[in-house]
Amino acid sequence: MEIVLKGRRTEVPERFRRHVSDKLAKLERFARKVIRIDVEVSKETNPRRSDESHRIELTVHSKGPVVRAEAAADDRYAALDLAVERLQTRLRKAADRRHDHHRRTD
Repeated sequence: MEIVLKGRRTEVPERFRRHVSDKLAKLERFARKVIRIDVEVSKETNPRRSDESHRIELTVHSKGPVVRAEAAADDRYAALDLAVERLQTRLRKAADRRHDHHRRTD
């Protein structure tokens, strides 16, 4: 699994890069055929939107559908936690759609 981290209008420190890779390594159990995860970190400079100044966008490219999630918060770590939580929910839904619920195997 390849993790591509981009910063828009902000620098991405090495500590945050390690934190992102640790968080996203846990997503392997939901989607086993993940090829690449794009992480885009952006900073909003508008002072009126200071409560949502950091935005994280996660895009999972896999053999199946492309799954996206994004979140915004006043801290980049909090925004990452929200985005990973949303991404886990969407990956869980996508995995559930692949199951055949009409055919019972006991």
